[in-house]
Amino acid sequence: MAREEVLRVSHISKVYRMDGVTFTAIDNVSLVVGSGEYVAIMGPSGSGKSTLMHTIGCLDRPTEGAVHIGGKDVSRVSDRELAKIRNTSIGFVFQQFNLLRRTSAIANVELPLIYRGISVSLRHARAKQMLIDVGLGEKLSNFPSQLSGGQQQRVAIARALVTDPQILLADEPTGNLDSKSGAEILSLFDSLHDKGRTIILVTHELEVASRARRIIRIADGKIIEDKKVKHS
Repeated sequence: MAREEVLRVSHISKVYRMDGVTFTAIDNVSLVVGSGEYVAIMGPSGSGKSTLMHTIGCLDRPTEGAVHIGGKDVSRVSDRELAKIRNTSIGFVFQQFNLLRRTSAIANVELPLIYRGISVSLRHARAKQMLIDVGLGEKLSNFPSQLSGGQQQRVAIARALVTDPQILLADEPTGNLDSKSGAEILSLFDSLHDKGRTIILVTHELEVASRARRIIRIADGKIIEDKKVKHS
């Protein structure tokens, strides 16, 4: 049974021009991700994987080609519409956590819902439930400085999921964690995938990528391999 298409990237390229020098970061890349897929985009530093992630995540626009999310071409919409798509369709998880330092865990998770105009009571209830779901039900009022790195990443994941996005986009999510905390975060991603979440994980580590069900390798701005991964 074919999966519903969530993401389609069609022949995109990203070209940077600085001081008369032209650099192609991604070169004629195409891929399709279906609903509920767990995909790892893997490549070394400078391979183009971060540029591809930024383009998929509507943080940047392709120089050529098109990006469709949920069937909508997002590569040519206005900046305002692009910001709305980021808020509603994509949940971001970054290596650096990107939490507000002087704000409690629950207030950090509520933040995307404030931009959506959700009422105080509803966003508080949603944020609380998301923190419970990621195992931080007893840390609602804690500030980031009172949490371990793994716990901070769980807050970031709860914040990414609170809007119920079509895609969870994670950029090196274990890069700032020790091995134990990193393994726990990857187990959380496994659980989210089992519940039907669409996950795209960007990494340079094979050990991290191998947790996904599909690995896309990128080098010199091009996809060089796209293969399914079997799990016992």
